[in-house]
Amino acid sequence: MRKKGVISAGHELTARAGCEMLERGGNAFDAALASCFASFVCESVLTSPGGGGFFLARTKEGKTLLFDFFSTVPGKGRAGGGEIDFSPVYIEFAGAVQELYTGKGSSAVPGCMAGLSSIHTALCTLPLHVIMKPAVDYARYGVSVNTQQAYFIDLLSPILTMSPESSNIYAPAGRIVRQGDRIYNKNLADTLEYLSKEGLMRFYEGDMKRRILDGFSTGGLITERDLDEYRVEMREPLEVHYRKRKIYTNPPPSSGGILIALALRLLEPFDLKGLGCNTTGYIKLLAEVMRVTDGARVDALNPVLYEPRACDEFLREERIERYRERIMDGYKGGFSFESLPGNTTHISVLDEDGNAVGVTTSIGTGCGYMIPGTGIMMNNILGEEDLNPFGFHSQPPGMRLSSMMAPIMVVKDDAPEIVAGSGGSKRIRSAILQVLLNIIDHGMSVADAVESPRMHWDGEVIQAEPDIVVEGMNVNLWKEKNMYFGGVNTVVREDMGRLNGSGDGRRGGVCMVVE
Repeated sequence: MRKKGVISAGHELTARAGCEMLERGGNAFDAALASCFASFVCESVLTSPGGGGFFLARTKEGKTLLFDFFSTVPGKGRAGGGEIDFSPVYIEFAGAVQELYTGKGSSAVPGCMAGLSSIHTALCTLPLHVIMKPAVDYARYGVSVNTQQAYFIDLLSPILTMSPESSNIYAPAGRIVRQGDRIYNKNLADTLEYLSKEGLMRFYEGDMKRRILDGFSTGGLITERDLDEYRVEMREPLEVHYRKRKIYTNPPPSSGGILIALALRLLEPFDLKGLGCNTTGYIKLLAEVMRVTDGARVDALNPVLYEPRACDEFLREERIERYRERIMDGYKGGFSFESLPGNTTHISVLDEDGNAVGVTTSIGTGCGYMIPGTGIMMNNILGEEDLNPFGFHSQPPGMRLSSMMAPIMVVKDDAPEIVAGSGGSKRIRSAILQVLLNIIDHGMSVADAVESPRMHWDGEVIQAEPDIVVEGMNVNLWKEKNMYFGGVNTVVREDMGRLNGSGDGRRGGVCMVVE
């Protein structure tokens, strides 16, 4: 029986796969999984089975769950020796050449297949082969490259052409694919079809395990123990109250959610509606909150912020008051470094029964190499500077890496009101924060909230989209909206229970409603 629902995602076909599950009578969790598998094909430079992520779910019974299937540090039982394939790649983004690290030695232990397996067992109603069929078909019969994906592919072409298997997909005729070209990944189609029949945990077993170990044994760090001992972590979502609402998000050891929670706590005493959206006073306040939040992260970095017990201490009222005083002290300089946008995508889903999902997945910018014969690009999470604050290859094997990914769920009157999330590396938290404030404080429609111009304090200047003008502050005004400012795919339950949403055009997002 067809089920009403709404899906916001980073690609039309990603959203369409989820809608097919609702049309078959599946729930929001079935839809989210189908969309997630589809994103591995349609948004393949942003996410992959070789990456990791987070799945924030609220059931119709009112239970809120967080599945943490982010990557862990590899190297368990590794004998040592041998050169690590880990080297810089220079990418031109936003008018500047930026450095990031790729190679087989940049790959952390992938968690996506373990996570999606756990979610299917716990929450889904449809068979796995039904949920995965749209993704299998997209990979086998091809997907037309749209404007946004063409931009991503061109931007990351030095990585996507590092190996023959990847080049055959992204540069099959000796040139990088362009808008309107069709991408085929028949190896990925075969892999997904196999896993849909045999079970997702086969990714870590048998032939699939051998392919990973053989492909990454030279130059890589992933061991058999890493694959055998990887576990999905079920975490208590971080809960913060704001404007008579409960807001749930990703807890430590990841830091994105707790930093959004801190920002909301800092802002609650202020009359944001009275200041007006994107006025000089409002932008100055947001810039100060972002500055202080970055400072709080630095204060707590060693290594308290990454421990599950960090929440109570980090959000203690006395600490909040000290940070509010810093806000009032005004701008005093910067200490952060801005990097590439971060290859991450987000899916938000609501259904008519009250089930709600936010799922964010990522491969960093990809390591440049695929698991042989599978069509699966592996992550470069170990090469992301922001995720390795203590230095590259300095964290112990088995440690769960931190992340800025922060799926968000807002609950009002015991019902999900907003589900949102974003890609965008360090801009994830500032992008999500502004969309939430636009809806909750400024009373905007979901479409206006997502499309409204954004700003981000980058540690030195305010980066701002068009139509934001701030007097008396150092502002870099962009000529147009850009993926730099995130991609906040959002769904909402409006008054009278109507389901609505908005995909963020900055990253090619779309929204579809099943009625």
